[in-house]
Amino acid sequence: MTVGALIWTELKVLSRSVEFLVVTIAFPMVFFLVMSEVFGSDRAGGLDMNTYMMISMAAFGAMSVAFAVGPRVGLERQAGWNRQLRLTPLPGWGYVAVKITVAMILALPAVLLVFLAGLLVKGIELTAGQWLAIVLSCWISSLPFAVLGLLIGMAVKPESAQPLGLAVYLPMAMLGGLWMPVDILPGFMASLAKALPSYWLAEITRDRLTGTALDLLGVGVMAAWFLVALTLVIGLYRRDAARV
Repeated sequence: MTVGALIWTELKVLSRSVEFLVVTIAFPMVFFLVMSEVFGSDRAGGLDMNTYMMISMAAFGAMSVAFAVGPRVGLERQAGWNRQLRLTPLPGWGYVAVKITVAMILALPAVLLVFLAGLLVKGIELTAGQWLAIVLSCWISSLPFAVLGLLIGMAVKPESAQPLGLAVYLPMAMLGGLWMPVDILPGFMASLAKALPSYWLAEITRDRLTGTALDLLGVGVMAAWFLVALTLVIGLYRRDAARV
């Protein structure tokens, strides 16, 4: 099986899961519409609350979808799918690359749905260049979460992967300020937020609208999470391959 064929197969399987499509991809859009009403006309981070929460919920959507794909690896390991793939022409790096690619592809609709709700329901007005900038920033910045989800799927028992994924990404979303502005969190939580990729996923995207220069600290934090997680994923994959 080739990399392209496996990507297509993965996308077809996931597209047939109504639970995955509705809960994982569509829920952040609904959450945005609710949360924007809760905070009303307040402002945060130099933006009106509708725009602020739109970016937060788009970040949450990208993060949750990217995280959700990885834990499915546990079920595939249990079923022996990984061992079967190693008997095909799929290159050694292919399986990891496919999982990350599929997670990124599916994260994009979650981002777009939230932004469409902001445009069509909340009437948020941005230039075409600004819309493009925040879509690309939010989507590309979700890459560390695709690798973190894969890490969980490969590191724990199949029955533990999904619960552990939830136990990791939900607190990460909350502590990263995706459900409420970081400014209203207690001081120690606000400090902790800046060590999390979830905080920088939204913050770097919001900076595309406020004219703030790209924060190198944020880039460094996200790069560190990505590289550490990827290193661990590669090590776990090699461990599993050595058992065949």
